Amino acid sequence: MRKLLYLVFLSGLIACKDKPEVKKEDVTQRDEPFQLYQMSEMAAFMENMYIDHQRIKDEITAGKKVDTLHYDLSKLFYARMTDSTDRDAEYESMAKLYVEYEEQLVGDSLQQKETYNKAVNMCISCHQKKCTGPIPRIKKLLIR
Repeated sequence: MRKLLYLVFLSGLIACKDKPEVKKEDVTQRDEPFQLYQMSEMAAFMENMYIDHQRIKDEITAGKKVDTLHYDLSKLFYARMTDSTDRDAEYESMAKLYVEYEEQLVGDSLQQKETYNKAVNMCISCHQKKCTGPIPRIKKLLIR
């Protein structure tokens, strides 16, 4: 019994031992300067396309005719990409097909839903090969 009491007393002393304090300035001080993420020209362009496609989706589901795009499709072929090696023959062919779908979208009022979904699916196909991160977000643009 005495040994148990002695053991409890020692463990209490060890547990109550002073712990060194960490100074706040040590935690917050950094040697590296903060770097703000800068979108590439292509990433910013695709963000604008995404926003406009939300508008287009809303118009098509409301039964309205989409007759304009609020972005320049030619940027797909010259905008600076995050990774310049992504601009290859496969990307170029997908971009050309995407432009065709977008031109059909504003030109054909009868098949807008189908053409719109083809264009969005082309985005998904390209991103499956190049940059997979935004795929879940792009899928939300599809009209079901």
